[in-house]
Amino acid sequence: MKNTVLAGRDIRTVLTGMVLLMLLAPEGHVLAHPGHADVPGLRLWRDADGVFELEASFALQRDGKVQLIKHDGSAVWLALEKLSQADREWVRQRVASIAALNGVEQPTRITNESIVNENPSLTAAAVMLMVGIVVVVLAANITRKRWSNPMPAMAVAALLSLLGILALAQAAQEGVPDIQKHFEPFANKLKFRSDETYFYVESNGMPDHQMMVGIRAWQQQVPIPQAYAGRNAWSIPLHPKMAEKPVSAKTALFRGAIALAVNGVPIFNPIKNDGRTDTFTAGELDNFGGHCGKGDDYHYHIGPVHLEKIVGKGNPIGYALDGYPLYGYFDAAGKEPKNLDTFNGRIEKDGYRYYSTKKYPYVNGGLRGVVSVVDDQIDPQPRANPVRPEGRPLRGAKITGFSRDDERKQLKVTYDLAGKTQSMGYTAKDGGVYDFTFTDATGKVTTETYSGKGGDGKKGGGKKDGKGGKKDGDMNKKDGPMGKKDGDSQRLPWLGAHFDELDLNKDGYLTRTELKKEIDTTFAGFDRDKDDRLVRDEYEKGANVKSALAGFVKGHAEEMSDSRGMITRESMEGALFRMFDKSDKGKTGKISKADASRSGGGGKGKM
Repeated sequence: MKNTVLAGRDIRTVLTGMVLLMLLAPEGHVLAHPGHADVPGLRLWRDADGVFELEASFALQRDGKVQLIKHDGSAVWLALEKLSQADREWVRQRVASIAALNGVEQPTRITNESIVNENPSLTAAAVMLMVGIVVVVLAANITRKRWSNPMPAMAVAALLSLLGILALAQAAQEGVPDIQKHFEPFANKLKFRSDETYFYVESNGMPDHQMMVGIRAWQQQVPIPQAYAGRNAWSIPLHPKMAEKPVSAKTALFRGAIALAVNGVPIFNPIKNDGRTDTFTAGELDNFGGHCGKGDDYHYHIGPVHLEKIVGKGNPIGYALDGYPLYGYFDAAGKEPKNLDTFNGRIEKDGYRYYSTKKYPYVNGGLRGVVSVVDDQIDPQPRANPVRPEGRPLRGAKITGFSRDDERKQLKVTYDLAGKTQSMGYTAKDGGVYDFTFTDATGKVTTETYSGKGGDGKKGGGKKDGKGGKKDGDMNKKDGPMGKKDGDSQRLPWLGAHFDELDLNKDGYLTRTELKKEIDTTFAGFDRDKDDRLVRDEYEKGANVKSALAGFVKGHAEEMSDSRGMITRESMEGALFRMFDKSDKGKTGKISKADASRSGGGGKGKM
């Protein structure tokens, strides 16, 4: 009888301790304004005159004023009468609804912040401590044979163990940023990590869906896995902030990505790097809105709305590189969003978000949030790893087939040209080696092998063998318009040496427009058959072309031509505009003769 009483006391002691511990343990989340899960987030406020805009959350109305909380947590008071009519009505309805729910008189204060347990593992540790106490008591009593039936205590230990496991799982989840859950449907192909500032995504840039089929304007590029990993991973801000001077994709960001799809594939500006061509209307995109860049890097140019089939409607299909989410064609109500700003976005109760649209700009029309732009692209962002020289446009070609074998590391693109079927493909080997196979309309097969020496964002190598190719390392060659030649240290940069000829209106400044006219004139002079590309015979024997640029083209053809010796208008523009941009330190679009003559202006040597 005595043992039974003792056993009963022990069990009551354990149960009492467990209850007290659970009551005293810190909660995971305690809402600062309980009962209102729909507390509003950031919204855009405007004054009655339309002079200013402010993104902030509503906090308090009092004495004819409203208190707003800005991004950094600071508060600002504004006279209610100074706000726009729409904002005043919003405040009236919001305060009235909160007052009705709480049964209190105005003024009412609301907040969208929560008090979070800063050490969620403490709950888990406390529960596991109780498990230990129960186990010790259980073992002691069984050893002394004081309990004839230890099952109740064992049940308590099992229950506490379960609670401990759940608490540990919650503690682990606390460290995961909210953004990660939107990428997790593709966790088998992506890797994640984060710090206090960024959420990092590692991928190879290769989606699971079919690629390239449907393209009608093709530059003979095919998708190759990219090393978006380590220091070359994608980084998305965890705490985005609205910029005072947003960057528009209509006038900038023609290089690099502006967003990342949740499957790890980058999203580029819909306007290609020439600053004028809409890739969608030009027929350059496949059935999923993507194509390959000059580095054989696959990317989208319009919203990848097909991803909603995997992530679910109403969830983000990507994130812009300023940290704001990108959604599909419809909002949470299943309707096409109205009142989008020029960046294809708007502020909703949980903050700013971009939407995809079926018309330009298709995706985020630039970056509404704070970003750093270097050389016309967002920085930081990963670099592609090209393994071969860029291809040339193949006029009239339409891609009709695509196949891949991931186990054998093989990929092939089939295309139709003048009613005849041809193909291009590769087999990837160890060490970044790619064996390319080209099959023409007669069935003739040619092969070329390229070595990619990259990884972590470094550029690849060049062709190892194959007829008419460059030697290893030519892609990284230091000679030419961007590098020095022997004995050229006293020569003026090319733009400086020919400044007077290029300054068409003689106003003392060279503009990009003037340089573009010189490029167009020179290219047209060399292009005898008017096929919009220059073969070796055209630019080497173009004796009748009289322009300042003609000598430059002849002397630096190797840097502008592809493996077949072809020069495109884009490659010529790229070489000249890079020189111009190096001289245009202020990014004003025009340079003086002193700017053009300064060392670092590129392209030294008198042509």
